[in-house]
Amino acid sequence: MVQLNYFGDNRDFFKYDLITSIFKAKLMERYVFIPMLTKPRENNEGNKKPVNNGDKSSELFDFIMACKEKSLDYWEVWLSPHVLSYQTVKPANQMYFCDESRIDYWHKFRPLVGEEKVLVFLDPDTGLETGKPAYLKKQGRGKYILNHELKDLFVSLHPESLLMIYQHLPWNKKEHTEATQKKLEQAHSICGESFTAAYREDDLAFVFVAKAKKTFRCLQHFLLGYHQRSKNKYKEIVQLHNTSVKNVDCKEKK
Repeated sequence: MVQLNYFGDNRDFFKYDLITSIFKAKLMERYVFIPMLTKPRENNEGNKKPVNNGDKSSELFDFIMACKEKSLDYWEVWLSPHVLSYQTVKPANQMYFCDESRIDYWHKFRPLVGEEKVLVFLDPDTGLETGKPAYLKKQGRGKYILNHELKDLFVSLHPESLLMIYQHLPWNKKEHTEATQKKLEQAHSICGESFTAAYREDDLAFVFVAKAKKTFRCLQHFLLGYHQRSKNKYKEIVQLHNTSVKNVDCKEKK
């Protein structure tokens, strides 16, 4: 989640429009939120108010603008009408993710990911582990989900569920596609027998990891529709080789 003072910014508007659309499309039924909230820092990087260009939910925009304080509890209020269950570890606004206590953090969240048809959303400060140990330490390990942590979550994931990971990209627009592709390759390598795809707008990508091919095919169809509706100039679906969309009835039981 980065920091609580970023609550309700333009990235939140994008991420929760995408998440809500997944549930409206009946792709998943249950929601598990892993905020990975970090302690406040003195910067203004995330102070970008949401902008409604007409391609994302006007109801969500109005909801965000009506929030009277910065609180992760609002997301449960927003998503509850769209999901069979909403799970996180509380108090969400006070449970910080940091390197010193990360083992205990994952111990609390891991039991939540085993149900079927669950969208497990990981919201780290930056995204997947990047660089060598010295670089991670310099940047702050609490900004990342480490490779072995992603592997553990994937092992616990139900075959009909889906991981969704926040991934911040470099500032340089020319690097966005390559950077997203590398993160897909990383996630696929970590999770072994997995299917991965990402959706990107500007410098923010969401990496999806599935166990089942049918779940992945349904995700691909959903992403195509979401991509078509978006008015963002810098948008794309990024996939690995040999994962092109094929015809599939997403309502058919496996």
